[in-house]
Amino acid sequence: MKDRLVKGILTVVGAVAFSTLGIYASDSLQGIGQLAGVGGTSTCAEGTVATVVAGKALCVDMYEASPSDDCPYHTLSNTVQSEENASTKNCFGVSVEEKVPWNFISLPQAQRMCASAGKRLPTSEEWYYIALGTDADSCTIEGDRVMNTGNRDCVSSVGVYDAVGNVWEWVNEEVQGNTFNNRKLPEEGYVTSVDTQGIALTTGADADSLYGKDYMWSKTEGVFGMIRGGFYGSKQDAGLYSVNASVQTGFATQGVGFRCVKDLF
Repeated sequence: MKDRLVKGILTVVGAVAFSTLGIYASDSLQGIGQLAGVGGTSTCAEGTVATVVAGKALCVDMYEASPSDDCPYHTLSNTVQSEENASTKNCFGVSVEEKVPWNFISLPQAQRMCASAGKRLPTSEEWYYIALGTDADSCTIEGDRVMNTGNRDCVSSVGVYDAVGNVWEWVNEEVQGNTFNNRKLPEEGYVTSVDTQGIALTTGADADSLYGKDYMWSKTEGVFGMIRGGFYGSKQDAGLYSVNASVQTGFATQGVGFRCVKDLF
């Protein structure tokens, strides 16, 4: 109960910070109300939600990407099927409720499938702000398999579902020599403090309830991609601050997926 209360306080505080950021950003964007569907027709397509991150207006997929209708496989069992999907004309990632997420997908494939849909992968910063407000304890983090998209209890402040749990989500980042955003990442461990993107500044050997008992993975040498949020079997390691920056860009398993965003301006 204490952990849930602390998590709730953290997500509310994060949501307030995000709202403040959005207010400042909207001052420079005429008609931001229409972007969110207020007082007019939304600019964003069905299955997406409008928001502003760091002064940039975005349409964000509400749901983790699933294969579009023209894809050969809609429920994937391995990386071969994922690549066959990715190599098929008119096959791309879509944001649809109650679909099996596209898993077994690598970073380059996820980038291609977002681009094929006229979108892109979110940056780490964008992912964090669109995930704020998600209650990890209400998400799919203690299961034995991936679930369909759209867990109605696992929703962020801006209306994004399953940012935490179900499948890890690729972000459009690269970590070189354990360096990200011009700073060295801490050693692998439980998150004990974070920067403004929700990336660990420090880690420790003991789980910290202040940061949802979330965990960060890192390696001192090599070039890696980044996945965020945790997957269906992460348990308490999953959350807003759960980051794995030690996976090869070709990493693709049952617990890894993606979602896309689209720039409005």
